Amino acid sequence: MNGNASREEEGHGALILKAIAEGGLGFAAQWIHDAANPGKVFYAESLARVTDSDGTVHTAGTFVSLLERQDRWFDLDLRILDMVLSDLAADETLVLGFNLSATSLSDSDRFADVFGRISHRSELASRLVIEVTESYPVVGVSIERMKMIRALGCRIAIDDFGSGFATPASLLQVPADIVKIDAAFVWDNRPGRDGSNSLSHIVGFASCFAPFVVVEGIETGAQLNAAQEAGATHVQGFLLSRPVSLARLRRHKRKAVLRGVA
Repeated sequence: MNGNASREEEGHGALILKAIAEGGLGFAAQWIHDAANPGKVFYAESLARVTDSDGTVHTAGTFVSLLERQDRWFDLDLRILDMVLSDLAADETLVLGFNLSATSLSDSDRFADVFGRISHRSELASRLVIEVTESYPVVGVSIERMKMIRALGCRIAIDDFGSGFATPASLLQVPADIVKIDAAFVWDNRPGRDGSNSLSHIVGFASCFAPFVVVEGIETGAQLNAAQEAGATHVQGFLLSRPVSLARLRRHKRKAVLRGVA
């Protein structure tokens, strides 16, 4: 990274931290839809957002890696979790997904913070989906801690499957209710010699380990058709709904139900 780029990143980081300190942290929510009937919704994923003093909204992709390098991301994770739990308590029709890094599962103190917050609001656990992001291998103690969270009544989703650290061997041990296939597999869906395609193979593999398989990144009708033909139970993407504020989501309220999971 050259000097100018480094200074620009530092400036952006300072802007984000200032906005967070001034109360600009929040989240948007994006529906996950039934693949066979996209008008039906499964749950809404919460996605971190920061609004600065000019009213500019910054998506997580523009600041997560920066805050992770500064070891500040986990504190924001906890604040988002608090917001999600509060919103679940305020609206019994909501089912929300919360993104949790596998790194936080592997750290005893961080896991204790997450587990404590959920266990103290255990009546909300059945409407909370923990989406485990695979930026770190999910092995050993992390798997046992996922089981502990699941025992509270939460559902476990493996996020961005195929792009992270999950292996076929590790997925055998993970107590997953939902596997979310990374968008790359629908964006670059390659034909196979047997007449099938790469998306159908990874969806089929994931369905061996979890009752629900979500294909992410659906942006066109052709991609939706491919996900349906591949056997996905659910889909997520801009074609069907974009991330919006929870207030806006409520204005078009549809009760989300974890059918067949509870």
